[in-house]
Amino acid sequence: MNIVKKIVPSKDSRNGQIPKIIVNHISLGSMGSMYNTFSNPNNSASSHFGVSQAGDIHQYVELTDNAWTQGRILNPSASIIKQLLGNPNRYACSIEHEGYDGRNGDLTETQFWASCWLHKYIQTQVQTIYGIRIPLNSHQVIGHYQIDSVNKPYCPGLKFPWSRLYAELAVADTMSMEEYSERVEYQRTGSGAKRAAAYAIAERVQDLGSKLGGTWDAAARMKLMYLAPVAATLGATETPESIAQRTLELWKTAQSNGKWVEEALRKLLLLEPIMKEKGLL
Repeated sequence: MNIVKKIVPSKDSRNGQIPKIIVNHISLGSMGSMYNTFSNPNNSASSHFGVSQAGDIHQYVELTDNAWTQGRILNPSASIIKQLLGNPNRYACSIEHEGYDGRNGDLTETQFWASCWLHKYIQTQVQTIYGIRIPLNSHQVIGHYQIDSVNKPYCPGLKFPWSRLYAELAVADTMSMEEYSERVEYQRTGSGAKRAAAYAIAERVQDLGSKLGGTWDAAARMKLMYLAPVAATLGATETPESIAQRTLELWKTAQSNGKWVEEALRKLLLLEPIMKEKGLL
């Protein structure tokens, strides 16, 4: 993947500190407005990187410099922030993601993979420059809300895909940069893209299924019944419980190495048009 450098003046020195964490943010505006804000000398704001909804990556500050995006520490929840304290900008690498409006942190598929690749790139570069390896785990890859829960309680968004991100970064953590770049390319094209879409479908249906019988029972039932027109094709009956259970079974099959993998993926992907039409994805 390519990184377009658009270095801005809003930065200063790390003052001898070494990057130890990666912090994820969400931008209220477009990539253009992000750059305009960071490049304006009257604004004390910047980030090391930005990732567009289309999957483009821009770099605004070198990793050896201090970007101004973490702000102050206010009622932090991340244990590493409680340990290190001080100015979190000094020991952080920051990633802004385009698209708060309407998505609330729910990254596009292309944006998700670009962000995963960028996390691995940052890890690799920091190790090359400083000889220190940032583990790609939930302790050292965090959100802005974990630093400032007062002024930034939702950054990088309520729908930011934390579970999926951590699961993917656990894979990235075991690979070289070259190996992981090949994996991302595979995931973004061909059967990898199909598998990613099927994962999103299965995760959403599983979430709705978990709400049956609870506070959100009526809403979950209504949404699952949107999928009734293809229930028979999936091998389910036209009930919310059967649709949820069968979708999970298909996803487990799709993750296996058996002869029915492609058929399970095909059936899961039948749900995609309906779910997008009804706003479930």
